[in-house]
Amino acid sequence: MKRILLAEDDPAVSYILTRYLDKAGFAVRAAPDGRAALALFDAEPADLVVTDFRMPGMNGEEFILALRARQPDLPALIVSAYGNELSVQIPGVRVLNKPVAADELVALVRDLLLDAETVALNKPAD
Repeated sequence: MKRILLAEDDPAVSYILTRYLDKAGFAVRAAPDGRAALALFDAEPADLVVTDFRMPGMNGEEFILALRARQPDLPALIVSAYGNELSVQIPGVRVLNKPVAADELVALVRDLLLDAETVALNKPAD
């Protein structure tokens, strides 16, 4: 079962996104902000991260960059009404605008995980 780390400061949105992903068969751990999500990731890494963009303390972009320092190839998805505010394009990060439909979210998460598996399979052996 693939592990998804969710960082979302709105409890209602966090609940909805968690339900969408749970029903699709993913193991989801949710945190109310980027710093709490980093602590969860440090305790148990995830296969993919889904994050809001605007959060207190650390926005989604800063959160993803902090995660990428730990795991450079980690696939990530920003789900936000403010995705156009990203200051840089982060490779491998997709942006989905709120509100999001369950089927759209799940399809994109599956695509990102498949892309990450393909990249891992095609990496040259050390």
